[in-house]
Amino acid sequence: MNGRGGRLQDLIGFLAVLATGIILIRMGVAPQSLATAAIALSGLYAAWRGHGNDRPGGPAR
Repeated sequence: MNGRGGRLQDLIGFLAVLATGIILIRMGVAPQSLATAAIALSGLYAAWRGHGNDRPGGPAR
């Protein structure tokens, strides 16, 4: 995937998560609950995008 398409996907994902968080906070969901869900979802997103193992030599030891 080229850099521009990847950045656009990241921006769309960021804005969607931001809007969802604002809506949930306005609905009365506790911010602590949102923080837990955001951390879990960011881990899933990073795994889907393949972040963390981008080095040519493999994972650092």
